[in-house]
Amino acid sequence: MQSEIVYRTEDIPLEEILDYLVETDTDRGLIDSLKGRSPVVLKGSRGVGKSFLMRAAEAELRRDFVDQRILPVYVTFAQASLIRQDTPDRFLLWMMAKLCNSVLRAASTFGLALPSGSAITAIQGSSAVGNYAGMQKVEAIFESSWMQDKQQELPALVPDPEVLRDAVEDLCKFAGIKRVVVFVDEAAHVFIPEQQRQFFTLMRDLRSPYLTVKAAVYPGATSYGHAFQPTHDATVLSVDRAVTDSEYAAAMRSIVYKQDDSLRKQIEPNGDVFDALAYAATGNPRILLKTLLMRTPFGKRNIQEVIREYYREDIWAEHTNLGVRYPGHRELIDWGRTFISDSVLPALHARNQGRESQTSSYFWIHRDAPQTVREALRLLCYSGIVQEGDSGMRATRGEIGTRYMVNLGCLFAQDAEPIKFGQNVRKHLHLKRMVEYGANHSTYRPIDEFSLDAVDSVGNQALEAQLGRSIDYLDVTNFQRSKLRDLDLLTIGDVLKSDEEVFKRAYYVGTKRARQMRNAAVIAVLEYLSG
Repeated sequence: MQSEIVYRTEDIPLEEILDYLVETDTDRGLIDSLKGRSPVVLKGSRGVGKSFLMRAAEAELRRDFVDQRILPVYVTFAQASLIRQDTPDRFLLWMMAKLCNSVLRAASTFGLALPSGSAITAIQGSSAVGNYAGMQKVEAIFESSWMQDKQQELPALVPDPEVLRDAVEDLCKFAGIKRVVVFVDEAAHVFIPEQQRQFFTLMRDLRSPYLTVKAAVYPGATSYGHAFQPTHDATVLSVDRAVTDSEYAAAMRSIVYKQDDSLRKQIEPNGDVFDALAYAATGNPRILLKTLLMRTPFGKRNIQEVIREYYREDIWAEHTNLGVRYPGHRELIDWGRTFISDSVLPALHARNQGRESQTSSYFWIHRDAPQTVREALRLLCYSGIVQEGDSGMRATRGEIGTRYMVNLGCLFAQDAEPIKFGQNVRKHLHLKRMVEYGANHSTYRPIDEFSLDAVDSVGNQALEAQLGRSIDYLDVTNFQRSKLRDLDLLTIGDVLKSDEEVFKRAYYVGTKRARQMRNAAVIAVLEYLSG
């Protein structure tokens, strides 16, 4: 099957983005939120369309600028990994320089006149020494810092967030603009955790009636820090597409036809085969487009081979390779693969055998399960193998926990006839038929007691700093904090080195509270291990 299908948004010119837009109610709601006044954190695994939705929102604001007077600014922080961290503030200075340049570039693109004033002068970098281009020169110096043996002198003073807010307000009032919307892509998921925390603190500090920031993040790979509270400082939206939606299959077909309408002739006679592939992608357009072209011609036999090959091998290889990028998480990555492939999938496959009602692709984790289990599941969400559902769900005997959905393709691939099996599963999918894993399930044992043995903390200043933090940073009650002090556990490192039996020595601390206290320490340290 020869096709000109485009897998990545970066390969589509901005002026053509809207030609690829499939107008579903869900996507329309997300785009409208991205164009709105409130800060947004757009959450989704790789390939679900976060970048596309941001570019679509930008394209619509550009198209409607004359009438709506909302200035879109698109920023990518893909160069973040090149910024040397010789001093703690260098990354923040680079972000500010890049944002200043991006706002000025957007204003120039729309032919907007700039007002005079100290704030505008500051974001232009007009205080530069010599004949430099102000903030553009500053940005270039930071991005080439990895090649330099020593720091270069900056040709301009980088303004702080308050100055940028004032400059944007001056621009809006002078040029008759309602507000500036900044879309930040390739940002919060590629930074080391300390950079992530700086970015989200900056996102909060930039908020004003005239300036709104929208950021795309990956589940399981984002550290917000203490200053930024996602549910309070922004609207958190998910890009996950519900396979239970009655319009799901039609929407996925439309995505393909928008890319290459000539595929319609091959897909329409094989509707059930295509639907199996679409549901196997579990709402991920990139995976659907990738698997669609893996075998030619398009037909039942080839697509069954594709499902088996991709969802038994390729998707797992990609997840396992995360252990190379995030060495500190390797143990969690390996355990997550084993947990899903050896426990969850066989249990779901067996449960769905011969059933013509209430099939399932869901499993449930008790809220008191070890924190390491939840972290491993977040990494599976990052890879698109698992989707996190509702928390606070009641299961057997009224216990509370979180429901997850395993990728349908991984489930279909368990069967010798993945298309036939998949047709039955998707037609009768029911939320309540979950495989349940309690607080102390035996499958947790390999990572039940989190260990730093695989992490070389020598020279890892970020990790050492986190281990040395006071227990005041932990999300525990005052009672639990007082018990930690009674046990002379004064830092996160002290708590992490101690197992639950140590915590139980404290007066009035049982198994449940001991686990909660230790989980709080694990959360804090894992933020750094992902870097």
